[in-house]
Amino acid sequence: MRKILTISLLVSILILSGLSLIGCDGDETGQVSYATDIDQKIFRSARYNCIGCHTSALSPHLDLTTYDGLMAGSDNGPVVEPGNADNSFMYEKISQETPSRGIRMPQGGPYLNSVEIKMIEDWINQGAKDN
Repeated sequence: MRKILTISLLVSILILSGLSLIGCDGDETGQVSYATDIDQKIFRSARYNCIGCHTSALSPHLDLTTYDGLMAGSDNGPVVEPGNADNSFMYEKISQETPSRGIRMPQGGPYLNSVEIKMIEDWINQGAKDN
């Protein structure tokens, strides 16, 4: 009886762990949501505070407060190339220790972890949709 309870508990933990990962790495179809995964969990998170600097009022370079602001790019041009993370400047700025221009973001850290970077990469490669 004790062994059955232990196994049931372990199975429950594994199921719950799997469900919590769905929200961190796209939905059950593998699609990453801009609104939920990118905007809420990264841009607006207290940990990174991207929109603390990247607002239309504070930064002429890039406005991360809206999808349209992000897709409008910066004074240097587009920062996201839908379908091509490797050619997207935003992806370079968060994933490279020494980007081709400027410094790594978020400025001074903490930097996004590998799961968050992968989520942004996947979102861009999936077409950078406003979903």
